[in-house]
This record gives sequence, structure tokens and C-alpha cells, in this order.
Amino acid sequence: MKRLISRIRNSEFLTFSEVLRLKVSIVTFFLTVLTLLSIPLSSFNSFTLDINVIVPIVLGVLLVLTILLTLVNLNRLSMHVSIVNMVVITVYLTSGSNHFYGYMMLFVTLTVIIFYQDISTYLLYGGGTAAYGVYYVFDKGASIIGTNTLDVNISMYTYIVVLVGFYSVFLIQFLISDNIYEKMNNDWVRMNKVLSRYQELTFKHLAEMIEENSQEPIYKNTKFRQTVSELSVFINEFFEEDADNIAEVVEFYFFLHEEDVDTVIESKDLPIKTRKYASQLRKYLLNQNSELVSILFDVSTVFNKSEELESNRYEYNLDKLFDDRIDKLLSLAMLYKYLKTETAQFDKWGNVKRVLTHKEITEMFVSKEFREFITYEQVNFYLDNETLFEQYL
Repeated sequence: MKRLISRIRNSEFLTFSEVLRLKVSIVTFFLTVLTLLSIPLSSFNSFTLDINVIVPIVLGVLLVLTILLTLVNLNRLSMHVSIVNMVVITVYLTSGSNHFYGYMMLFVTLTVIIFYQDISTYLLYGGGTAAYGVYYVFDKGASIIGTNTLDVNISMYTYIVVLVGFYSVFLIQFLISDNIYEKMNNDWVRMNKVLSRYQELTFKHLAEMIEENSQEPIYKNTKFRQTVSELSVFINEFFEEDADNIAEVVEFYFFLHEEDVDTVIESKDLPIKTRKYASQLRKYLLNQNSELVSILFDVSTVFNKSEELESNRYEYNLDKLFDDRIDKLLSLAMLYKYLKTETAQFDKWGNVKRVLTHKEITEMFVSKEFREFITYEQVNFYLDNETLFEQYL
């Protein structure tokens, strides 16, 4: 129980599979309590002896199966088994004589399904539970509502609306959150690929700089190796582990920097344990673009002072870009040619499919806003030779 509570408190740092396993553990604990409580409650219902014996056995088998599947890390399958277990309990209790509590069990089942936060299971099991609930209210409506109601039909439809509304609200929430999560996940994957390419180029550039400056890579530095080894032994002893094992792992870690890791992992001549260690240590290597190197790049950027913000980082004025007068006039002609031929304007449908006309370019050149790009002298040259610009460009 202490370990379960600890995992709940640290669930923010767990993977999706570990979070699912944690959820299955919580639901299994709840189902165990519910199963144990449902056995004595069966004596108050009009079940036959075979039902009172078979159903608890089935529930016990499903609980054991859920636990076994969780132990072998088949978390998604164990989730389905736990939901089936909950559905069986609900059907069992709704078949009793107290129909109002049976109606409440439908909400308990939907809550357990919602707890898993999986839209496919909610559509399958949640939809089945809601449909069964509607049939259940129509079949047992008078018993659920009781004899004190003024209008049985209105009360029965109210119960149905509440159940269907409960299901529909969470269905909408699932659909919206699922779309948002999918979009965010796609953006993250796309951005991660871009960053990976930049980091690969950065790592190659760093390796070239170290080689050009005849510097020693950090993983070959004796002091660095000694520091890593001593820290590893200290941390290992702090957790009361054997220090000799970690010393061998550190030595093997630096040995991998001199070898091709993929060759070591795929080699059939090496022991399985050695290949396993090589596979686990690959993401911590310093001589390739590993996960550790990526983290080091991220950390180093935090301590690098960024350049001050400039309102205008680039120069656009043709007069300042070029010194020669001929170059300035040629650049003016190129600017006119670009504006006249490139599709940079919206058409009547709102799509960028239209080019500027000569008249529109002229109005743009003589406008006050365009002084940021061309000078009065260049504008006067354009106006004096406007016909040549229009005819030959």
C-alpha cells in the first residue's frame, strides 16, 4: 500500500504504460472491496443458490486474472478485464430486488470507465452500460422511482435523461480532449524531429571544432573519468549497493566510446548481459548525438547569455545595402520584377494567387511607407523611366 501511494504521488513522472498500470491497480483494489461487499449483500436479494455461488467465483477469477496480467505488464489487457469485472458486478446487482441501488451502480461503472481516460473503452463499455441503463429504467422504472411520485412516466424519463446526459457530457469531453491531445502530440513529434536535426548538426560542428583545435574529448579526459567513477561508487554505496558492480559498469561505459555500439549490441559472440548493458548505456554516450548530449545542449543554452532584442535585425533599404550606384539601380529593377511576377496578393476568393499590376507597384513605390526600402532618388529614377520598366520588365 505504501508503494502504491508513493506511485500515485509521483504519477506525474510516469510513462503512459506505468500510469495505466497504476490505474488498473487502483481499480483492482476498488473491485476487490466491492466484490467482498457484494457477497453478503446477495443474501438480501432473491438470487438462486447457483447464482450466489457462480457469480462470486467468476468475480474472483476475473480479479486474479487482472492481477496476473498486471504482473506480466499486459496493462491494457488487464484494463479490459477489470472493466468486464465491473460490468459483471453491475449486472449482478441490478438483477436484485433493490432496483434504485442497481440504477446507481450504472453511474459507478461509468465512473470507473471514465477513470481510465480511454475513448475506445468509453465508446465500447460505456456505450453498452448506458444502453443497458436505458433498458433497465424502462423495465424497472416503477420500482426505481417508488410509489410517492406524482407522474411515473415523467420521473422515468428524467432518470433516463440524467443517465444519458451523464454519458454524453463525458463523451463530448473525450472527443474534444482527444483531438487536442492528438494535435499537441503531432506538434511535439514534428518539433522534436526538427530539433533532432539541429542537434545533430550542432554535435557534428562541435566535434569538428574539438578536432580542429586539437582538443581532447571530454570522455577521454582522465580527471573526468575518475570523477564519474568516484561519484558513481559514492551514489551506489549511499543506496547500499555493491560498489564493485558499478565500477565495472562505469569502466564498460567509457569502453563503449571506443567501440561501435551497434556492433557490440548485435554481436552474437558477446554475453547477453554485456549486450544488454550496451543497449542501456547507448543513450548516455558522449561521442554521438545521444539523449544525454541533447540534455547537455539544453542545459548549456540556459547559461549562455542571449543577444539583446533588436527591433530591426535586418537591413532592407537598397541604398544602404549597396555602395555602387549601378548596383542600387539594378536592385531596384529586380525588386520591380519580383513584385510584377511573384504571386503575393489575395484574389477575390482570399487565396494568394494574384500578382501586382504596374499601377499598383507605382503607387507602392511613391508611398510614404516604401521609404524604408527605396530612396527618393530611386523613386525619381523609376518615374522617369516608368515606361521602360513596364515594357521590358
